Amino acid sequence: MTSLPAFARFAASAEPPEDQLPMVARAVADCFGCILAGTKSDVARAARVALLPVGAGPAPLYGTPQTATPAYAALLNAVSGHAYDLDDWEEPGNTHPTIVIFPALLAVAETVPLTGARMFAAYAVGFEMICRLGEAVTLDHYTRGFHSTATLGTIGAAAACARALGLTAEQIGNAMAIAVSQATGYTLQFGSSVKPLQAGFAARAAYEAALLARAGATAKPEVLDSVRGFNGLMGAGTPDTFATAAAKLGSPWALQEYGLLIKPWPSCSYIHRLMTIALELRQQAPHESIAEVRATMPDFHKAILPFDRPASRTEALFSVPACTAQVLVAGDLTMADSAAGFWERPEVARLIEATTVTTVTPLNPELNYDPAQPDRLELILRDGRIVSGTCDNPLGSRLTPMSDAQYAAKYHSITSRPADEFGTWLSWTKAPDVADHFRKALT
Repeated sequence: MTSLPAFARFAASAEPPEDQLPMVARAVADCFGCILAGTKSDVARAARVALLPVGAGPAPLYGTPQTATPAYAALLNAVSGHAYDLDDWEEPGNTHPTIVIFPALLAVAETVPLTGARMFAAYAVGFEMICRLGEAVTLDHYTRGFHSTATLGTIGAAAACARALGLTAEQIGNAMAIAVSQATGYTLQFGSSVKPLQAGFAARAAYEAALLARAGATAKPEVLDSVRGFNGLMGAGTPDTFATAAAKLGSPWALQEYGLLIKPWPSCSYIHRLMTIALELRQQAPHESIAEVRATMPDFHKAILPFDRPASRTEALFSVPACTAQVLVAGDLTMADSAAGFWERPEVARLIEATTVTTVTPLNPELNYDPAQPDRLELILRDGRIVSGTCDNPLGSRLTPMSDAQYAAKYHSITSRPADEFGTWLSWTKAPDVADHFRKALT
């Protein structure tokens, strides 16, 4: 027996709860801002130079005057949106879900008319697939080095595209199984151009897998959970974990159970618990008074953050000492800070050198953020006093969300466009044609 047909049947017909619509609306609008911001990144520019000569077509590359085929637009828009690690994150699959699902659905919207309501249902289905498959393969999939945004993201976004195209359960199963053969990416690439490229490859592959299934291409459903397939080669799931995940589909929806972490800062989300603590502690300890910084976090989180002494912008966004020091000094980390080389500012550089990071073995390896094992930040002051704090739910998470005003301020900060424009993108859920709605950014 294989679990994929159960996932596909759910994806074909399940209707998401309407009370999750506001969260998804914010996630998509935030992601759109990330795409607009990332078009100026080196990796997005390089990707357009490399691929547009072979990918000419009518689909918009948002934030630029250029266009591409829907497949290449999915890739290039996703690369832009993930270029600065500004985009959202979910816990059980350990992915950036919207940056794969949304550009892939924009490609679908260039292929068939797609209302906001249909896109919401398709998004929710894709998110459900990502989270439940993340539970099934377990966090071992990520900790052994697979970039789950590019692996689970491809499979889940393929289901989202197939749902948006109105495919049958059998066709959706084929789309997901086809996507498995494209679902790859490595965390070892973090700190290089390849991390956002992997998100782009995932969005394109998801869209193409759905088109192939619509045209009649087939694949073996057991490729998902067989010992010779995705799980056996890339995960540590068992028949029980897959059966449990399948039984949980929609009961509750993963959107309700886990929510989304929509990032306040353009850096790896694994640093955000420490940054949240830093934001609180700086009220008690001005950065000039700090002699030493001690951070504690799970070992598998730190493994993704190797750059204790960053030498570039990309490395700095994956540096615990740099991002924590920046918040202690400035109370924020913005795109402008990143572009200005915040890690080289003398007061930030001093705290980077004063920082040590200690890792702990997870008490519960099945949990990404374990409430029983929060991150800890300890500041040793020049006068000998010690101030410290812990955090299990960082700013921007389901339990500590930002306000719409904060999301709009982030949009303005990263795009330099009017903050009130964020409300325009929030209204995509009511759009009779999603493609037309987002083309407003081109005018």
